[in-house]
Amino acid sequence: MTGPVAIIFGGSKGIGAATARILAQEGYAIMVVARNGSDGEILAETLRGGGLTVKAMACDIAILDQVAVVITQTISAFGQLDVVINSAGVMDPIAMVDESDAEEWGRCITINLTGSFHIFRAALPHLKAQKSGVIINLSSGASSNPLKGWSAYCTAKAGLVMLTRCVSAEVSDQNIRIYNFQPGMVNTELTRSALAHKINRIAEELDPTDFDPPEVAAGAIAWLCRARPRDLMGEEVILTDPEFRKRITMTEGKTDEA
Repeated sequence: MTGPVAIIFGGSKGIGAATARILAQEGYAIMVVARNGSDGEILAETLRGGGLTVKAMACDIAILDQVAVVITQTISAFGQLDVVINSAGVMDPIAMVDESDAEEWGRCITINLTGSFHIFRAALPHLKAQKSGVIINLSSGASSNPLKGWSAYCTAKAGLVMLTRCVSAEVSDQNIRIYNFQPGMVNTELTRSALAHKINRIAEELDPTDFDPPEVAAGAIAWLCRARPRDLMGEEVILTDPEFRKRITMTEGKTDEA
């Protein structure tokens, strides 16, 4: 490969799929990763039909060994690894704490938080060896805004904020850029499903048809991959921040802000 290589966990739907399309069109070789491998393969076949370099694998990010296999097989297939994007996640259970299923609650934490640790654990040795790379986690405003019925999701995303900051501190001197990306409200299947539960003010007041399409968030993620801004390492990069949107427009086409 002469172009960059990206793995997108949760890459078969929503923001992950939109990001796969944009990065593939920009010349990346893409490994689309999804818990349901057939979903990932459908997207990969579509993009390959357009002449793009895309493969797909099945993986449950709750299982470290499966994540490690994705990393090693991607490098084997494409020869390198430049970007890892974690768009995988769940929101269930959506219920009050005293009514939540304990197993589902723990599963939400495992996927959204421990799964991110698994990605860091499996990818970082390779990125450290080449002294470069980008890892982007999909965050949420729920990380800092407590919402009724969303205790598992809010808690997992709050933990992800700190995990990302810790990892960024560990690798900041090795040209590895770690970001939490907060896309705001996006019209995806996951969001629509969550808001169907009229359990809190967000679900009661907001209409998903008013939200950004996934392509808006995906475009900002692609910008982070290109620009790699040093000052945002380890931070919550918030797409709804007017200054951030302005920055994307002003620095379009530039790389490696330092």
